[in-house]
Amino acid sequence: MAAGFMRDEASAAEAVRIGCGSTKSKAYGMRQEKGTENVSERFLPEKGKSHIHEMKNGAGLGKDCAVLCAEPRTEIERDLQMERRTAGADQDIVVSKWIGLEGTARLAGENYERLRQRFPARMIDEAAAFDRYLSVIPEAATAMKSGVCGIQVVSRGGIFAGLWEMAEEAGVGLEADLRKIPVRQETIEICEVFGENPYELSSGGCLIMTTEDGNALVTALLREGIPAVVIGRTTRGNDRVLYNQGRKSYLNKPRG
Repeated sequence: MAAGFMRDEASAAEAVRIGCGSTKSKAYGMRQEKGTENVSERFLPEKGKSHIHEMKNGAGLGKDCAVLCAEPRTEIERDLQMERRTAGADQDIVVSKWIGLEGTARLAGENYERLRQRFPARMIDEAAAFDRYLSVIPEAATAMKSGVCGIQVVSRGGIFAGLWEMAEEAGVGLEADLRKIPVRQETIEICEVFGENPYELSSGGCLIMTTEDGNALVTALLREGIPAVVIGRTTRGNDRVLYNQGRKSYLNKPRG
């Protein structure tokens, strides 16, 4: 690991650590298609895999980086909220790793025997081990070096709540492509068993980032072995819009 990356990661870790929760919802009735833009871990370079540590969820703050979190849990986080700068309109929205990691790991760990009746052991073991991805310090450090404008920690309410909170805090709208949101097949299968919505499942380990050049940020993250994808853009209006194969819908305000 490069010395510069280690220094940035350490400063990100020192800046803030934010915990995650969980949520439940109705079944969603969707499947991930093969050949989407989602990046699977098996395609990551060995260098990048070494950057994913077994740590609790956290995010970093730099002079060009805003931390947007709905519920500060420490005095440090409250101080950071007072000083942060919000995302702006006409910025790309980038999501790191995959949604639903935390909730999937919990469901797999708590219901191993039940899931074993339907799925191969190796799939359940992999899902239960998703907690190894919960640290977001590596991507926060990389984003800080790449001119990121805003960072939203995804926690309770999943990616849908995270997108809403980011837009609400910044006073912007957004347009996102539902099929570009990265989700692991293990998450989809386990959510179907328990009637969970993966887009509302607790998603510790995933960051929403806004930046002027989403492709450049994605490239920087992939270079460090961190999966990421551009899922949409912030807008100057107030609508929070999702597109799914040409169908248009609107994000609802998170419950509770």
